[in-house]
Amino acid sequence: MSWISKIINGTPDEFVKARLVKYGLGFHPGPRVRITLSKPSIKLKVDLDLEKTFLTGYLRGAPEGQHKVKGMIITYSDKTEEFGKLMMPISWKVSKGKGPPVFKAKIDESAPLEDIKALFDLDGPTTFYLLSLNPRDGTKPWKVTTKTSFPKGGPKEEEEDTKVKDPVFAKGALGNNPETLEYILEQYLPDHKDKVGPKTKNIWIRNNFEILGIKPPDDPSMSFDEKRRLARKKCKLIREITIDGVDFSEEYDFISN
Repeated sequence: MSWISKIINGTPDEFVKARLVKYGLGFHPGPRVRITLSKPSIKLKVDLDLEKTFLTGYLRGAPEGQHKVKGMIITYSDKTEEFGKLMMPISWKVSKGKGPPVFKAKIDESAPLEDIKALFDLDGPTTFYLLSLNPRDGTKPWKVTTKTSFPKGGPKEEEEDTKVKDPVFAKGALGNNPETLEYILEQYLPDHKDKVGPKTKNIWIRNNFEILGIKPPDDPSMSFDEKRRLARKKCKLIREITIDGVDFSEEYDFISN
């Protein structure tokens, strides 16, 4: 289940908490997704923090066989030993300097789908899969292209007279079959998936956050980074959704413990 779906379903967990660390008090534009449906494909464009769902959708439905996988895995927890047990060879570099260590691995391989799926079995709240995937034989429409570095800042509020720019962090297409479509809608649009029918073409989802209160741990022995990471936040998820020109909005209050 995606971290946005967990909020909507009332089950925020450590994955949700990790994605909210960067938000302070006030209103913040959050990650967006644009979905375009046609008979052969599900095309997606997503912001950072929504790419993992796109990638797992690919892995769930893509054809068997060899796939090209290229990009970066970035994690803030030391999982080098676990990754080292996988079939895919991975070499890690660890950042030096102030702050918690960051583990980075470059990948440029052709591998069976099952070996790529095994990478995601080691997922964690602070692990990012900045990977591009496509079948080695070129089977269409399956393809995901993801940037390999984090953008500076997040999505910005658009002026009313400015054309809204599409997300660009990850983009591509999946094959449009019932199982893949159901998965994508359940992850990105669980609150309005019943409004998506056979004739639906365009879905535009904007997730915004309002942080109403922050309570860091009352422990003088903790560093600032630890208190920031473990702070309890009172939050509101504000969703603006457009399905073929029809607008919907939803709000969800929750606590990030």
